[in-house]
Amino acid sequence: MLAFVLLSWLVFEALDLIDFEGVVTRVRGIDPVWAAVAIFALLVVDVLLPVPSTPLIVLAGTALGLPLGLALAVIGSLGSSAAGYALGRFARPWLVRKVVTIDELTEMRRWGRQFGPWFFGVARGIPMMAETVSVSAGVSRVSFRTFMLFTLTGTVPICAAYVFAGSQAETVEEIVMICAAGLLLTVGLFYLLRRFVKAAP
Repeated sequence: MLAFVLLSWLVFEALDLIDFEGVVTRVRGIDPVWAAVAIFALLVVDVLLPVPSTPLIVLAGTALGLPLGLALAVIGSLGSSAAGYALGRFARPWLVRKVVTIDELTEMRRWGRQFGPWFFGVARGIPMMAETVSVSAGVSRVSFRTFMLFTLTGTVPICAAYVFAGSQAETVEEIVMICAAGLLLTVGLFYLLRRFVKAAP
């Protein structure tokens, strides 16, 4: 996915298909209300649709600045987690299996046994894992209060880092590099933790 995004960006720029100059200025000129509504909605539906949350959080910083962008990113991310939990807790089994597989639920239980509730916070920063963890928490009937509290502990620092970086970005290239670096770091963390979990008795 990362390679596809970077390659598309290079091709568009090389063929002059998109004018990247001034994009950041135009993003910052968007009506803050509409930008907030769009970003919030996309973050919440991330549990059901393949919406890339990392670029959205970075763009929240670019479009809205640090204080408002951070508040929006945190609330939107928590909304996505709450929606995933509700889906796992109350939805019909056939619908839950459309979002997560039995194998994924089994693996999430292993992670939960290894890290305890701190796992909810760690997973929030790993792409494509946060949604699976949210649904599995609902399926396992973990206390909603505990789930949201530990999810919050992982959400705030991750969002703060991305939003701050986005607020400082001045070009599309910088935004793309921030997203790429974040994706590489979190995917690397995921594989390290996965090896640790598999090696555990």
